[in-house]
Amino acid sequence: MTMETEPSVPKKSNPIVIETAGMRIWVDYRRGVGGDEGLTFDVTTAGDKDPGARILRFDCFRKTPHYHIGASSKNPVHDMNAEGIADPVSWTLDQLKTRLPALVSEAGYEEIAKAIDQKAIAHRLSEVEKDIFAKA
Repeated sequence: MTMETEPSVPKKSNPIVIETAGMRIWVDYRRGVGGDEGLTFDVTTAGDKDPGARILRFDCFRKTPHYHIGASSKNPVHDMNAEGIADPVSWTLDQLKTRLPALVSEAGYEEIAKAIDQKAIAHRLSEVEKDIFAKA
């Protein structure tokens, strides 16, 4: 089974949710294929237009950390180990704090990307960073 089609079973917990600019960032602990598990940062559309469509997903799993830009079925999986990313959670937070509009645009959501207040997102993520690491 490939990472693109992996089923997941979320743990029952309280996800951290940040809503802004027509999107939702959802952070929670998740189990994936083969018992792999770790934090998932799921960025989806919010609002009336195509709610819940995947924009980005970062699976900071212990064995096979990876991320998706756009819908998993249409785009390649990016292997964090192969890219030399030693700390997937810290790297993901850095990407979301500094490159979110570019990543959202790359995923094909230019309108949402233009509306993102990068500074506000970075601030909000910094406010909940301790809670994010506590979930890991």
